[in-house]
Amino acid sequence: MHNVTNIVKNVFPDTEISDTEIMYLGGMTNKNYIINIDNTKYVLRVPGAMTQELINRSYESINSVKASEININVGTYFFDEKTGIKVTYFLENSYSLTHQNIRNYDFLAKIAKKLKLLHQSAVQFYNRFNVFNEYKHYFSLLKNKNDFYQYHPEMINVIHLFESLSDYFDGQSILLSPCHNDLVPENILIKDNDIYFIDWEYSGMNDPLFDIAAFFLECNLNLDEKKFFLSNYYQEKIDFDEVMKKISYYQFTQDVLWFLWTLIKEENQESFGDYAENRILRAIKFMKDIKERGY
Repeated sequence: MHNVTNIVKNVFPDTEISDTEIMYLGGMTNKNYIINIDNTKYVLRVPGAMTQELINRSYESINSVKASEININVGTYFFDEKTGIKVTYFLENSYSLTHQNIRNYDFLAKIAKKLKLLHQSAVQFYNRFNVFNEYKHYFSLLKNKNDFYQYHPEMINVIHLFESLSDYFDGQSILLSPCHNDLVPENILIKDNDIYFIDWEYSGMNDPLFDIAAFFLECNLNLDEKKFFLSNYYQEKIDFDEVMKKISYYQFTQDVLWFLWTLIKEENQESFGDYAENRILRAIKFMKDIKERGY
């Protein structure tokens, strides 16, 4: 908390720290706090281990502003691209979704509409987010490569499928759109029946299906919920099986990427319990399902 106090002093130099309320919010990539200064609330983000290597803060800063301009992101008060320290305005009378209430069909319809608004907007994010390039970058940051190769007996098959999917998507004609790429329930806020997406660290131009795949995966939606979401997103007849095939491909790559992300964080003294194991076991399940279906 001492470090947080110093950050608040630097960002708000005219504020008496004794009059400032600081409350820890949580977070995986970073540590987040609500700070109350003169009855105005802000959210302070303090970056976690290796985030400067894992995340390009310049991209995040630019993309966050662009998302705010189309009323999809909250406003930013302060952003230090060198340290990754960020202060955003607290969205009063808002709440983040959970794995339980995100299944509400009214919420799913609103999220589908807002996500399509992002994807179809004229916004051009500064960078491209490509899961295969991110994987290569993350792998270069992992000190002990054997931690990856020897984590599970199926790793060689996981790597082979990952590389095959890289070739597959290279051969696809994909229209890139501005994407969030990390739509966990906690990054989705509800205020006055409107939807906001927050934390744009992994944002970039990408295949919209990657965004949808991430949302489905992180929210653990069932088949009926996925169908409902897609019908609200597309608003027209689609080849559901073909869309779900590509979604399963992307979900496999997402689990592999975030598994690798976790290994890097844990090499740098951050603990995530069984998060890495759960990610790679689910990736292996995706791999087996993909092979069984002959995709």
